[in-house]
Amino acid sequence: MINVKIVRSNNMLRRLTVCCLCCVALFAHAENRGLAWELNSKDGLHKAYLMGAVHLANGSFYPINSAVLDGFDASDVLMVELDDSRVEPQAQQALIEQYAYYPEGVSYKDRLSPALVDQVEIMFASLGIENASELFSRYKPGLLGVTLAALQAQVLGYSAEYGIDSYFLEKARYRKKIEELESFEFQIKLISELPSDEESFSDALLNMADFESEWKGLEDAWKQGDADLMYELAIGEGMRDFPSLENYYEVLFFKRNVQMAEKLEQCFSDRVCFMVVGAGHLVGPSGVVDLLQKKGYQLKQL
Repeated sequence: MINVKIVRSNNMLRRLTVCCLCCVALFAHAENRGLAWELNSKDGLHKAYLMGAVHLANGSFYPINSAVLDGFDASDVLMVELDDSRVEPQAQQALIEQYAYYPEGVSYKDRLSPALVDQVEIMFASLGIENASELFSRYKPGLLGVTLAALQAQVLGYSAEYGIDSYFLEKARYRKKIEELESFEFQIKLISELPSDEESFSDALLNMADFESEWKGLEDAWKQGDADLMYELAIGEGMRDFPSLENYYEVLFFKRNVQMAEKLEQCFSDRVCFMVVGAGHLVGPSGVVDLLQKKGYQLKQL
């Protein structure tokens, strides 16, 4: 996933990364199972942990499964997609403008068809934003999509501050070594490279239309630890219903999954590593769990 955080200022979108997950507004007191695995090396001498994150969440996702917390406590290294505290806000904004904005004087209205402009602005209006063409005029399609996802989450009451990756980053700060799997610049470039042809972008917007029920289903899948359902809702259904989105999923998930699996292998050869990435990266065919199992590693869901 790409972590998403909207800031309504000249520094709009200080934090970005995909998000197809999130939740309800009620607070729970029982542990949620979550989506986490214990990984053992082929010789049984080394161990690692994989946690599927929800990047935008609320208090109902807590407390975290105690077995997961035990794995975190036993680890030496926290691996995350991105620790955006390493890049100053001004530098983040500069990277966003470099990769994900149209040039000065160019608007998305100049690059998208009138029908697609209407589709974009209707979606923003449904979220209470009537002046999208002013606020987001230079946003390329990938950044428009990420912004819509973040605003949908805000409407439902979810934020990056409650995200599972944010939780573990704060727990690890000053206690464990923190390693980034990617970087802020990598993720911004990724957004700019998402397919932006008419059909793909239109289908991506349609895939986001019923966001409240979709995210409620994803939230239930995460809390129940249902990896198959998480894959279906986050990836499988979209690929079947909108074949044009195959390249989206390739860019957002499958290529990155290979790199994540390789970096976890490198990490846990001599350390106990705890990896937290978007839940969609771990589940289903070509997910990180599947890739590691095919290499002969033993994985047990916690």
